[in-house]
Amino acid sequence: MPTPPPFPTMTPGFAIVAALPPPPTESIANPATAIALANPPTATPNYRACPAPDSSVRLPAGTPASARLIENAIASFLNAGGTLVNLERGLRETWAVLGNTGVVRGDIDMTGEGIPEAMVSLLTPDAGGMLMIFGCVDSRYQPLYRDSPDETLTFNAPPQILRADDLNRSGRREVVFTARRCASSDESSCLYYTQMAAWDRQRGRISNLLTETVVSASPPTLTDIDNDGVLELIVRLDNPGNAQTGPLRTGYTAYDWNGLVYTASITQLDPPRFRIQVIHSADAAFRAGSISEAVSLYDLSLNSPSLEPWRGGDETRVLQSYALYRLLLAFAYTNDARLVPTVQAVLTTYPDQASAPIYARIALEFWSRYQVTNDLSLACAGVREIAAAQPEALGLLNRYGSRSPTYTLGDLCPF
Repeated sequence: MPTPPPFPTMTPGFAIVAALPPPPTESIANPATAIALANPPTATPNYRACPAPDSSVRLPAGTPASARLIENAIASFLNAGGTLVNLERGLRETWAVLGNTGVVRGDIDMTGEGIPEAMVSLLTPDAGGMLMIFGCVDSRYQPLYRDSPDETLTFNAPPQILRADDLNRSGRREVVFTARRCASSDESSCLYYTQMAAWDRQRGRISNLLTETVVSASPPTLTDIDNDGVLELIVRLDNPGNAQTGPLRTGYTAYDWNGLVYTASITQLDPPRFRIQVIHSADAAFRAGSISEAVSLYDLSLNSPSLEPWRGGDETRVLQSYALYRLLLAFAYTNDARLVPTVQAVLTTYPDQASAPIYARIALEFWSRYQVTNDLSLACAGVREIAAAQPEALGLLNRYGSRSPTYTLGDLCPF
């Protein structure tokens, strides 16, 4: 297995925000007076005072027609003294908007004022699954947050709360929530959309801490993988792929705290399982100009006994001939002494050219033209002529699903 790269250390950052005093409209003798005029005191909201509970209050009959109306109705219910027990019962039995994943919680203090907020995950008629958070401000409940994991999409079920805790030693509790969305009845089309909400003391509101909605095939987890006391959001890449997508690399991506937001920090992939995955990585390195890396990967695809075929049949023979052809290109490009031995390997491995894979034939065509012209571009022109007349030259590479690279004649011989 490859040695995992060192996990980057995140250093929390701080911001100091202050208003500059406006220029005075008339002369002020004392500078302190100007500063005082520019910084008038503002009232500090009281997040501790809440309406007195009244267990007789119930939600009204009839589900409101929109997310906004639902939010207003819940705020009115709470301000009338409605309890969370009755709220949960009304949302589940009277309005039927909780489903299997919806919840009502009153155990999470996001603002840090000592009074937990009322948190509701539910399904709205017009905007789909949403998370709503209500907090006490000056003796009244006010909506503090109303959002889905991705505001560009509509989810057909309430979001699921994955974690509500101080994840990054900020002294506040972050709420990680996710919602499942399926493009079709096929389970493989289902994805989880995850967001993270936290109280912003400077702005006096709840905002999202992820730089973008995290999309994954399974719900993320939260783990301190680098033992720094900060929990990372871990997205497992555990889907090996299917006939539609082609083979996929497994591993994980970690989203880490950088002092301001959570952002993608590192992706650690497992060793490739299928031979075509190594070929794809080698071709990517070749395109990027990392020829030595490409050569190592082509060698791996040729000689590793642990690599598996994705499609079966003659795939291993075809891909090994392709790897030899690409090695020949690499050695010609770099004037490497291994060029001639690679040509000999093609001739030895595929002595009958009539039955050899197409890549063995174009390898010899490239070599034949290159010997005569000593020109990579002219040699590639001959390869592209053959490939254009024989569709399998591209078809054998472009049969690995929608998530795999699509090859053109120019990719086949890039000089």
